[in-house]
Parts: sequence; C-alpha cells; structure tokens
Amino acid sequence: LSARMRLARCARGRQQLRSISSGAAPLPTQARVVVAGGGIIGTSVAYHLAKLGWGNDVLLLEKDQLTSGTTWHAAGLMVTFGSLSETSTEMRKHSKQLYSRLLEEETGMSTGFMPVGFIELATDEGYLEEYRRVAAFNRK
Repeated sequence: LSARMRLARCARGRQQLRSISSGAAPLPTQARVVVAGGGIIGTSVAYHLAKLGWGNDVLLLEKDQLTSGTTWHAAGLMVTFGSLSETSTEMRKHSKQLYSRLLEEETGMSTGFMPVGFIELATDEGYLEEYRRVAAFNRK
C-alpha cells in the first residue's frame, strides 16, 4: 500500500481509533474515500485508488490486522480458471500478477502469496462438458 495511506485500528471495546501506520500520525478528520475492511477487497480498492492518484485522500480502516479475517483463511486460493466472463478472468489474472510479483517489485515487501492450485473433479458428463467449455474460454 502507498506509504501515504493511513491504516487505522479500532481499539477493542472503545470508540477510540488509533493509527497503526509507521509514523503513528493521528487519523485525518476527513477523507474523500473511506474503505472499511483491510481484507483482499478493501486493500485492493485502496491500492488501486492510490495508484490513480487518490493516495492522500484514501483512508483504510481495519479493526484488527490487515488480511487477518476471511482473506487469511483463503490465502493462495486465487485461481484464473472457472469463469466464462472476460472481465472476471482478466481481473483474476491481474490479481494473480499483482500479488505474486508486482507489489513486491513496487514496494520491496513480499506479500507472502503462495499459489497452491486446486483440482476439480467432473463427477458426471454435465460437469465434464462445463469444465471443457470453461477451459476453452480461458485459453483464448
């Protein structure tokens, strides 16, 4: 994430917010965009807005550690197979490149992304036909 972005943490049981950014600067009183949640979607939205030049106007709020919720449990399960939508397939490809290579090149920090892959088994002719259709689409 952009160093200009502020990450915040809600103290347990209190309304008080405190900064967990490296400079421990106070939270801004306003922002053009406030992203709630530091999982894969929230951090991606904040990252892409910062890349578009909104860096100082994006506030990402997370109640715990970044990616510590559901995102953490699904680490590595990012696949490009399985969609018949060009938009979805391109987003999946971009995400895989972003987390496996680009972020580390930009920031010098590893994301820890470890693609693990998966296997789907066609249990009948209908699923086999669907997987063939998806595979053909993804080869385009």
